[in-house]
Amino acid sequence: MAYKTILLCLNEIDRVPQVIAAGRQLAALGDAHVTGLYVVPAVQVYSSAGLAAMPDVYDGNRKFYLDHLPKVKEAFETAMKDDGIAFAFHQVDAATPMVSSAVIAESHSVDLVVASSTNPDDSMGAEYDFVQRLVMAAGRPVLVLPRKGEAALDLSEIILGWDGGREAARAAFDAIPLMKKAKRVKIARVDEAPRGSLTTATIAEALARHKINVELLNITSDGMNAGETLLRAANDHGAGLLVMGAYGHSRLAEFVFGGATRHAIQNLDRPVLMSH
Repeated sequence: MAYKTILLCLNEIDRVPQVIAAGRQLAALGDAHVTGLYVVPAVQVYSSAGLAAMPDVYDGNRKFYLDHLPKVKEAFETAMKDDGIAFAFHQVDAATPMVSSAVIAESHSVDLVVASSTNPDDSMGAEYDFVQRLVMAAGRPVLVLPRKGEAALDLSEIILGWDGGREAARAAFDAIPLMKKAKRVKIARVDEAPRGSLTTATIAEALARHKINVELLNITSDGMNAGETLLRAANDHGAGLLVMGAYGHSRLAEFVFGGATRHAIQNLDRPVLMSH
C-alpha cells in the first residue's frame, strides 16, 4: 500500500520550495507520480454600486500568479527531473477567483494532496481559508505544511490523534503508507468524551496487522481543545508528523466556537495529515 499519485498545490508562492521538497520525499517512498498544480484564478468582478453602469473588476490576483508562473514551473520540473520522478505540471485557468475550487476538482483523482498553510497577512495568494476548504471537500487525505520554517517531513515518530470517530478512522487508514515508514506511531487519545465505540486498543491492533509499531498514549487536555492538546503532545514527544481527523463537528460550529481542526490549521508548527 503506497501513495501512487500525489498532487502538490503550488499556489502558496513563498512555500513552493517546501511543498516540492515534501513531494520529492513522498514520491521516493512509493515510486509515485507527482502532479504539480498551479491555478491561475479568474478576475474578481464586483457588482456596481449606486449609479455606476459598469461593475468593478480586480485582476491583481490573476496577474500575481501569471507573473510567478515561469519560476514555479521551472522549480518544480527541475526538482522532479533531478530525482527521476514521473511528473506532470498542470496549469489551470480557473473559472472563478477561488483557487480552492480548482484544486478540489483536481484532488478527486489522487491518493494524497500536499498543500501549505496560507499566510493570513498576505493580501495576494489563495483565499485565507484555502486549507479548510480543501480538507473539507477534497475527499482525499491532505498533508498540510506549516507556513513558516523548513516544514521537513520527519517520519521517525508519528502521533495519531484518536477519538473513535469517523474522521479519525479515515485519517488513521489514509496515513498507513506513512506510518509503515515510521519507527514509532503513538496513538493519542485526549481526555474528551469519545465520538465512537472503537477504543485505542482496537485501532492499535488493526494498525499492528500492517506491521506498524504502535504505542498507546493517553494525554490530558488541561482545559485546552483537542487541537491544542495534540500539537502540544507532538512537540513534547518530538513527533515529526501529526495525523488527525478534520471537522468532526460542523465547520460553522468550529468557526463560531473554535475547535481542534481550526486551531491546528492556524497554529501548525509541523506537518499534519488531515482527513475528513
